[in-house]
Amino acid sequence: MQIRTTLPRILSLAVLLALSGCGKFFVDENGGGGGTTGSNYIYVANNDTANIAGFSIASTGLTTLSNSPYAVGVSPSALAITPSNSYVYVSTLAGGIYAYSVGSGGALTVANGGSAVVSGISPVSLSVDATGNWLLAVDPTPAAYVFAINTTNGTLTSQGSVPLAAGSSPYQMTIAPNNSLVYASLGTGGVAILTFNATTGVLTNTNQVLKPKQSLAADQGLTVNPTSTFLYVAETGVNGVRVLSIGTNGALTEVTGSPYSTGTGPSAVFIDSTGSYLYVTNRAADSISAFLSSSSGALTTITGSPFTTGTNPIAIAEDNTHTYISVVCAGGGPDLQVFTLSATTPGALVNFKTSSTGTDPTNALAIVAAN
Repeated sequence: MQIRTTLPRILSLAVLLALSGCGKFFVDENGGGGGTTGSNYIYVANNDTANIAGFSIASTGLTTLSNSPYAVGVSPSALAITPSNSYVYVSTLAGGIYAYSVGSGGALTVANGGSAVVSGISPVSLSVDATGNWLLAVDPTPAAYVFAINTTNGTLTSQGSVPLAAGSSPYQMTIAPNNSLVYASLGTGGVAILTFNATTGVLTNTNQVLKPKQSLAADQGLTVNPTSTFLYVAETGVNGVRVLSIGTNGALTEVTGSPYSTGTGPSAVFIDSTGSYLYVTNRAADSISAFLSSSSGALTTITGSPFTTGTNPIAIAEDNTHTYISVVCAGGGPDLQVFTLSATTPGALVNFKTSSTGTDPTNALAIVAAN
């Protein structure tokens, strides 16, 4: 089944700028909703306090953004940000997606009069494509959805949906940097492989599924390297990260040596902007496993790994200067933990700053970073 866009779309010049995907830092555009140039802002979704905490990050430390935390009114389940930094999208398992415009100093203002811009679905993961024109989502039905982004006011127009493997439990989706492939982790159902046309908004389920390495193992976090040649998947059960070579139409082939051992309960997977360093949050071990990534896909453990975090580290992001790695911990102690990269050991993490993200317990569960 395919999703096809039938609505004509008028693109502003700003939208034609080169952009990058969700969870990274982005180049500003002068589109509706503002956007901020060259500033390091991070946003954290707090499930228990039903809000979003915002911070600026610099060599002097972390600073809470004006009017943060920003009320959502319902418990958030996922975050995404447009490559222009104009809008932050927040989903909730209670049903719906909300939009917030990014204003001066990174402050958020709820869009659409505070009403959801999408109703009737409960996404567990959101991702904006590299053009900034499309928001993709997966929910537990299980299905994947595409929405056209109105760059003037942040509202969304449905382009349809495609079903995922029956009986699976979607956890996360990622759009490859080449903007033509989408992968969705399905827990014990494995990883679904989809193709995407960023010109038309067509999302196609190839009906190919990468199965877990063993029975009852579950695929959770996943990411693709900057050249779109390797997919990395955190898999519980084997307590490791799988490395898979990407072929035609997104087909996956496991590389020699995979899976690579992590701590217990690997959840989020992140690769830095250079493709050199890979990080995996170990939710049950309260740590981050760190690896050097080679051109062949092989991983080598970084000296000092695993690095200690707060309780239940669940999500991770990198700033636009590629200086800071920020991690949120669902169990707190701290809620937000920021690392710098070692000047002497490539890829090693050094504690920098920590912060609560609200009145604890917040159950911080998602993070995005703006340019």
